[in-house]
Amino acid sequence: MSLPSNNKPAEAVDAAKPGKPAVAAKAAKAGAGFGLSRRLRLRVGAEGARLDLVAGWRKPRVAATQQIEYRPGVATVSEAIVAVDPLFAALVAATGPIKGLTCDVLIGDAWMLYDIVRADLRSLSPRAADDVVRSALADVAGLPPSDVVTRWQTQSGGQCTVACGMPAAVLPSLQTLLQLHKLHPGEIAGEFVHEYNANRNRLASRSAVISLVRETGTQLAVAAGGVLTAMSFELGVRAPEDLEVRGRSLLRSAGMSLDADTRFFALLPAGWTPPPPWVALATVV
Repeated sequence: MSLPSNNKPAEAVDAAKPGKPAVAAKAAKAGAGFGLSRRLRLRVGAEGARLDLVAGWRKPRVAATQQIEYRPGVATVSEAIVAVDPLFAALVAATGPIKGLTCDVLIGDAWMLYDIVRADLRSLSPRAADDVVRSALADVAGLPPSDVVTRWQTQSGGQCTVACGMPAAVLPSLQTLLQLHKLHPGEIAGEFVHEYNANRNRLASRSAVISLVRETGTQLAVAAGGVLTAMSFELGVRAPEDLEVRGRSLLRSAGMSLDADTRFFALLPAGWTPPPPWVALATVV
């Protein structure tokens, strides 16, 4: 999934504090042995952002982190992307040069446009398929189709296509941010899609409700036999009991019934344990 941004002054965010010299030296030494296996991962959430220096390929680990919370006034993902700029200077101060590294970008689901297009797009030309997806997401966002940038993924069986998108104006800001710090763009994805793909083999179930809880709400999805059939962002809803109710409703809206085989999966940070019926799966980020 490729993505977003616009422009607003950098003072819209609290400046990240550079690391202390001793911490910087230790972090730089820890990362030096990884050479080309180092990369950056930027998460742009709805209320704050985090920049990780990730080292290693087989068993990647976070070698250093900088994070911020936005000041009041950051109301769009475009503004948020401009506001995260201080993170890069802070990371350089803490770990050393980052020029030339690849930077993956994860966009919080509150900023994303998701839809399940109930159509087999494989028989269409790429342009025609793009038009179908763009129109569906533009309808969700209330924007003209020309103002939406999209990616889509056909699932098993071809009858349900996962559509992802964001306002097209966001991409130039993201590109400008990476170019400013001489970074190479890597994976650019919505957070739910990233976590879902990372946990797909563990989400196998005939019927499943899947949740990813974040600061301002929860991304919900339902799947049948490993195929996503409906998605909904629940703004302000984070309590397990409320999410169970919303998940059951989403199941019904997708034409699925709740039975003994239905599983409730919660994508949560490692070590978190939700109450039944939710089963925790550790998030990658």
